Amino acid sequence: MEVNQLYRHWTKVAAILLIAGALAWTIKLIVIISTDGRIIDTGAASLLMKAGIILLAIGSTGIGFRLSENRPTWLRILAILLSPLVVFALFLLIAQIVTPLLINPLLENTKVWYAQQEAPIGLAVIFFLAMGLLLFNSYKTVRS
Repeated sequence: MEVNQLYRHWTKVAAILLIAGALAWTIKLIVIISTDGRIIDTGAASLLMKAGIILLAIGSTGIGFRLSENRPTWLRILAILLSPLVVFALFLLIAQIVTPLLINPLLENTKVWYAQQEAPIGLAVIFFLAMGLLLFNSYKTVRS
């Protein structure tokens, strides 16, 4: 019975997972900033990065789930399985365009040496938070 409830509310659950993943990466950035870049890939920053990527990957399946509503089962399964790849590829494309045009010129001569390295994570927070909020707002219960 609980699995059926999870299925019926997967759009909402996935949206919450996307928001939680973005929050984990936000806290990761806060840890890096508060330690002045001493902790980037160890300790809390590492744990939050890994937790965030898992939450974002699982949460992004909700996008495929929502977009494939009322479609054949095989197409729905394919959309759910491919949606994390598509979402991460879309983010990487956006980051490849925005980082050199906007982020790098703003951070070029700053004393915060780790800012350019972590800028894509900041963009990811904004991107995935927006995706999570859009998905949450599009929520409707699936009829079983």
